Amino acid sequence: MAVERVVSGAMGAAKDVAGDKLKKLERACKQFEGIFLSQLWKEMLASSRRIGGDERKRPFGPLEDTAVEMASEALSEAGGVGLWRVLYEQMKGAVKAEGEGDGRG
Repeated sequence: MAVERVVSGAMGAAKDVAGDKLKKLERACKQFEGIFLSQLWKEMLASSRRIGGDERKRPFGPLEDTAVEMASEALSEAGGVGLWRVLYEQMKGAVKAEGEGDGRG
């Protein structure tokens, strides 16, 4: 009886660790998507300024960049465009396999 409790407790702890790793992976994937969207958005803005012939100085450039970064992060946290989910699904198997490998010795 005591052995069963120890084994079930160890398995529960392993599931908690795997769950924590999956939550961290999800967060990292969302952050990556936010950074990617931010860079894409900034490049699109720069390209539109070049195409429009508006190559003036940007006195509020850092503020614009910060606004783009914040909007991209908010977009990603709200579900994003789906890139984070694709990354997460691809990498989730590796996290699960790593967790299974820990208990085998």
